[in-house]
Amino acid sequence: MNLKHRLFSNIFIRNMLASFGNRSAYDKTPGSFTPYFQYKIGPYQPDQYLYFPKEPFAILYKNEIFNKLLEYSGYDIIRYLEFHYSAYPVQMDFLRFLNYEIFERLKKLPKNTGLLSAQAWVSEKTEELKKEQKDQIKHEVGQAVKEIVDKHPAASPREVNAYVSALVDKFMERASSELERGIKDLTGSFVTGNIELNNRNHEEKLIQMFILIQQVQAPAHIGKGEQLFKKFTASDIASILHLHFEAYKDNKINTLQRKVGDQAERIKTTNLKVKKLNEALQEFFY
Repeated sequence: MNLKHRLFSNIFIRNMLASFGNRSAYDKTPGSFTPYFQYKIGPYQPDQYLYFPKEPFAILYKNEIFNKLLEYSGYDIIRYLEFHYSAYPVQMDFLRFLNYEIFERLKKLPKNTGLLSAQAWVSEKTEELKKEQKDQIKHEVGQAVKEIVDKHPAASPREVNAYVSALVDKFMERASSELERGIKDLTGSFVTGNIELNNRNHEEKLIQMFILIQQVQAPAHIGKGEQLFKKFTASDIASILHLHFEAYKDNKINTLQRKVGDQAERIKTTNLKVKKLNEALQEFFY
């Protein structure tokens, strides 16, 4: 039993070390980490690998990832990240690792441009993975529909539609579940809100308020039909609610999107309160 194990076997010493900030789950066992970024043992070289004089331990390895990152600026940061990202077999796992590590360092260096660039890259790659997943599902649906038609050549159009509808529902359920899990993993380290309404009866009105803000337009004499937001979708409203409002955190994003759609249909533009709020928002922004 080494010294650390002997010390940590004593609960008093363990608590004392924790109180003084000297307790760590990491030890100095060489190679005791997952190699998300490629590295070599040997003298430093001016390329994108990490270099160590001997097999590193976990903390040294993780620190060198970001020491190396801070050697670069601008697009070279992206090239450095993509060099390692493309070599790692599980892309989402790589993004999760990098996301949480960036988050920890941004708490100490909130304005570091290198870290902010890396965070933006993680978000970009996450969106790309989501699009690839959707495209893959579309392809699988197309192949499955072809199989249905081939297997049931005598089926009526109504029967084929029923087969296809059930198939699409199955694929969309799978996609929604996988995307939700991926988003939850990646946003778990983001700074999210914990806003609570005093009265839960106002939950629907809150959604309607966001919809009305989303729909704000410039008055005709300034810019006819010009929207306040260049892009602000029901999906964006759903994400805001899910990430920042306690009442909606247990709802899935697609469930909230449906709620936003339902509330949009319930808004009556002839309602005096709605008209007044629309006018006030327009006056405030324009």
